[in-house]
Amino acid sequence: MSAVPPRLLDSGQRRRRAWQSAGIAVVLAVAALTDPGRPLPFEICPIHRLTGVPCPTCGMTRAVCHAVQGRWADSVASHPAGLLVAAGFVAWMLWAAAEGWRGRLLAEAWRSRATRALVAVVAVVSLANWIHVVAGR
Repeated sequence: MSAVPPRLLDSGQRRRRAWQSAGIAVVLAVAALTDPGRPLPFEICPIHRLTGVPCPTCGMTRAVCHAVQGRWADSVASHPAGLLVAAGFVAWMLWAAAEGWRGRLLAEAWRSRATRALVAVVAVVSLANWIHVVAGR
């Protein structure tokens, strides 16, 4: 049985990976410097604005800000999936940097499965949290 050779990235793909990694690093740096109590200068959730009921992702931005600032209990209190989202961003940043540096895709099938699993877990946690919040009103 022969091993499948790794898929190489052309220079444009390597540049995109570097830009992805840099962009995520900037987002995480801004989150680390932002006041989690008011991370955005405007109300972004139209569901909450129109109905007064928070959406399943309400609190996620605050949770990510708390997470990257190392205040994990505050992150979980803001939104239980915030730590997972922050960890996903860090993993994406590191993975993109590694692929750009190495010039080839790294564990492509595993990355795809891990991404789908992370998105599914975040969705389930967000929905469960939303049901808990709405039921407690």
